[in-house]
Amino acid sequence: MRPQDEGTADVPRARALLERHRGRSLRGLGRFEESRDRLGAALRYFRANGDTYNTARTLTDLAETWLDASDTAAARPLIEAAITTLSGQGAEYHVAHLRGMRERCLAEERGTG
Repeated sequence: MRPQDEGTADVPRARALLERHRGRSLRGLGRFEESRDRLGAALRYFRANGDTYNTARTLTDLAETWLDASDTAAARPLIEAAITTLSGQGAEYHVAHLRGMRERCLAEERGTG
């Protein structure tokens, strides 16, 4: 693409979305550190550009990566940040999913999960 081509301005966001999906794929392969690196790069872009929806989705992906690695202490702050990010955004379904994740963390920490 040349700088004047239509859609050129969308390339950075597309790259961030690609990083997010690569991170999710790496998580599925059990490559958690690489996954978190990719997701972290995507998160930095989304936060810097005020993309609250993709910020919350990426925070959720990061939390799930930590949960897959059995680290509830690392997952919980990400879950809380995602809930806060989605507050008032009309994302009840996703917030309910996040609350379920939070409950899973708490149950595992109590030894009842």
